[in-house]
Amino acid sequence: MVVCRSGESTATTRPRLTPAALARRAAGLARGERLTVIGLTRDGVGEALAAGEVDRAALLVATEDPRSSAAVIDRLLDDLAELALARWPDWRDDAAPDVSASDVSAPWRKAAATAAASGRPPRFRRMARALECGQLLRAVDPGSVILVAEVDPVSPARARAVIEALEWCAGHGAACLFALPAEPPDTPPYDRILYGAVAIGRAKAPVAERFIAPRSRAHPASESERRVEAALAGDPELAGLFAGNELVAVAGHGRQPRVDLVCRRHRIVVEIDGPEHQASPKFGQDRHRDYELLVAGYLVLRLTNDEVAADLQRAVEKIRAVVRLRRLPSTHLSFAGDTTR
Repeated sequence: MVVCRSGESTATTRPRLTPAALARRAAGLARGERLTVIGLTRDGVGEALAAGEVDRAALLVATEDPRSSAAVIDRLLDDLAELALARWPDWRDDAAPDVSASDVSAPWRKAAATAAASGRPPRFRRMARALECGQLLRAVDPGSVILVAEVDPVSPARARAVIEALEWCAGHGAACLFALPAEPPDTPPYDRILYGAVAIGRAKAPVAERFIAPRSRAHPASESERRVEAALAGDPELAGLFAGNELVAVAGHGRQPRVDLVCRRHRIVVEIDGPEHQASPKFGQDRHRDYELLVAGYLVLRLTNDEVAADLQRAVEKIRAVVRLRRLPSTHLSFAGDTTR
């Protein structure tokens, strides 16, 4: 466990847990125990607990307007009463064999059941907060609820109200988890919860898993490429077959061609040409590229910008015809009038 001394930087020395390890650690918190995690919001902790399938009830505490610790506690008791109403009649006298009289007092359970039966949350404001908190926590989950609250790392005033509220809850039987999105200074009131704090960390992932590719791979300056790409993506037969603006390996050690659209499964290349492709030297360079792709096993279909602009669906049908041709077994391929077989 790390001891946090005043003024000491602990960002690099705190124990680091993955979200899955955090969920396991939280599941083991006993009544009255506390844990502070740095690097996650309240909702982030909730996601980690849900993903870890923790066999404990957890409540994400509402702290949007922490005017005072009393206000946070009152809002929490309101929420617990709503939860108790939702879980009734699980804790009714004859419906909760796992909830003994030592867990929920008989007088409170009787009054709460009466309120719940009429559709009212079992919240009794004349009752001492400490007693009410203990009864509601046990009604919601006899195994002890994990209360998860977010602490503002830059506003000591807002943080103090939340910290004091959860400290009070821990003193009355709740397991409490303080979520700090960022490392706060080791000064009051944060110093009260930083002892034994852990930081969230993740295993280093390969760069390919950390890269988020753009949705469109078409050349940003080519409207025709973007239109064809979108049309293919929305076609039930052709969707997922073509990737845009990719390199294709050809023989030799020269520059590898980057093509407009490629279907690697059926070894098809679709090029969409603007008017500059009709003149030298571009025209000759394209013919040589087609040769290189052909030798590499790719069938090249060339469309023009004007063709795409005039009739996009006709352009898509040409691509479909080539795909269907390449899907045929080679023994079935023949040309009309071919009598050489």
